[in-house]
Amino acid sequence: MEETNVQKNGKTRDTNMELLRIVAMFMVITLHCLGNGQLLGNTSISVYNIIAIRLLDFFSLTANAIFLIISGYYSIDKKFNIKRILTLWGKTIFYSILIYIICNFFNLNIQSVTSAAFVSFFPILSGEYWFINAYIVLYFLSPILNVMLNKLNRKQFKYLLITSIIMIGIIKVIFNPGGTLTGTMLPVILVYMIGAYMRKFVTIEPKKYCLVKYILFTAIATFIFIILSIILKLIDNNIIYSLIKRIISEFREYSNILILIMTILIFYKFKTITIKSKFISKIITIISPSVFSIYLIHQSINIRDTMWLKMGIMQYADSWFMLPYILIMIAMVFIICLCIDLIRRVSYYGIKKVPIITKILEKINEKLYKINSKINNYIAD
Repeated sequence: MEETNVQKNGKTRDTNMELLRIVAMFMVITLHCLGNGQLLGNTSISVYNIIAIRLLDFFSLTANAIFLIISGYYSIDKKFNIKRILTLWGKTIFYSILIYIICNFFNLNIQSVTSAAFVSFFPILSGEYWFINAYIVLYFLSPILNVMLNKLNRKQFKYLLITSIIMIGIIKVIFNPGGTLTGTMLPVILVYMIGAYMRKFVTIEPKKYCLVKYILFTAIATFIFIILSIILKLIDNNIIYSLIKRIISEFREYSNILILIMTILIFYKFKTITIKSKFISKIITIISPSVFSIYLIHQSINIRDTMWLKMGIMQYADSWFMLPYILIMIAMVFIICLCIDLIRRVSYYGIKKVPIITKILEKINEKLYKINSKINNYIAD
């Protein structure tokens, strides 16, 4: 099947990949709902709902890896563009401060005033959004990474990937001896490299049952996690207990080999689908620019710790309606955050049309173009 491309701001975008980014953001919200809503490991929930929650959890664990594999796939041949980082940085600061001000105005802050103020006004330096920080670091590293990766032939690149997956996706999950494989950026770079390898050396063609395999791996990962959790409660040996506890703590990481396989499967699935409806393509291209903003809004430090708790999910702890209610709440959060960002985008486009603002932006873009040229020329030399 052929990809469906749409035009936006003079650039060609793959609508199916934009749809995948939207799906990934639903997964991100799901993980935050289960985590911040204190649903994971909650013994007051019925056994059936605990299993359903764990399945939903593992189904969504590819979220971060999806964004990274897409970045690797599309960025391996791209030049450095500092405007992209500044735009993301600006959105992060804008929403962090805006939500802080609103929460203070309505006395909704749950953090201490001092800590909340520092984190809200310096969201990048304080690490309020770990993924944004990791993404920015990756983007600054990507020009050098791309130079190195583009020099590798297929065998060399495959060796690098296999070695990295064994170390980070298997050994780190089971042992991580001496903490030598710890660090946020190692898994980030690994998934980026997988995307880059697929772009350079893999002809992506339709494959049967990708989604079925994804669901199957979700069930397998969930089953393994539950079994390990049960064994952990029964074991008496301190060495084995420590080993299993370490595995459990690492098992939900997106660098786990099972999660990496699931990420590749879902990437394959969406890369080979055709979106024939112009209406659906239009909807996707309206939503997709707001994906990261949705993350920034609902994961603000000022609301994320109480938002999910106030939604009353626990009232259905013993009910069949718990899972549907969780999904409804996730959809509501997505839609509300999307509407907020659509207002920002419309306002921004209106402000851009003001003559003096237009001139300022043109001068800024000229400066950024010169900076980009110097950086790219320096890297090329």
